[in-house]
Amino acid sequence: MASKRKSFIEGVESNPALQFISTPAEEPESRGEIVIPQPKPDKPPEGYKKNPLYIEVKSRRLQLVLQPSLYERVRARAEATGLSVNEYIHQILDNATREE
Repeated sequence: MASKRKSFIEGVESNPALQFISTPAEEPESRGEIVIPQPKPDKPPEGYKKNPLYIEVKSRRLQLVLQPSLYERVRARAEATGLSVNEYIHQILDNATREE
């Protein structure tokens, strides 16, 4: 006995999920609102405090292979400063590569 397969060609009317997905969202202009696009500047003006829009997020991963003895020394230093090993290494690399 062959099982009946679902047909996705039937159309939007027969599938409630497609009705929801295919419904166009109401545009702000149709509600009478004026939308002014705000460009995101490259860097904050001189003298301004850091704004969350300008804070760089950590998103790159790096696999680092260390000898066990070096890792233990790094871990001990990180614990002594109250940081995670990742944050401690991040600070070391940031300080070592900072442009003066």
